[in-house]
Amino acid sequence: MKYKKKANLKDWWVVQSKSHAEDKVVSQLNNQGFTTYCPMYRKEFHRGGQIKIKTTPLFPRYVFIQTNQHAREAIHVIRSTYGVSMLLKIGEEPTSVPNQIIDDLKSIETQHTTEAESYFNAGDTVKITEGLYQGLEAIYEMDEGLERVVVLLNILNKNTPLHINKNQLLKV
Repeated sequence: MKYKKKANLKDWWVVQSKSHAEDKVVSQLNNQGFTTYCPMYRKEFHRGGQIKIKTTPLFPRYVFIQTNQHAREAIHVIRSTYGVSMLLKIGEEPTSVPNQIIDDLKSIETQHTTEAESYFNAGDTVKITEGLYQGLEAIYEMDEGLERVVVLLNILNKNTPLHINKNQLLKV
């Protein structure tokens, strides 16, 4: 693979942020006149006995910044921005990501904004925390709407489907 010596003006550089500081970095760099992009996706997570949906970076700790004359003249400003850990480089040149890749990421991101990555995956062993079946283990089968799921209970050596609220499950 050949690396370009000079990035195309439509290419993007990669900035590594400090841990959980992607939003701060995007905000700070945008305020300084740079064009940034941080691809996001929706993910379910378990907190306080409930399943919640959170928008999180697709590439934790990484933000893309569009190369232009302003960016080339202000590399020192980018590197010293609050929340920035470093500008990724190959040798002395910033790592360049082609504009087409960023366009593809944006396209994929807009197609999947309504979907969330499930906290549970088919085949996961789960424990029921409430109700008649409290304390029993089951096999997670699939989502059934936003808040309900289907799990398989092993009753008399037969997997029996049970429709239950997602908040009544814990991963084992």
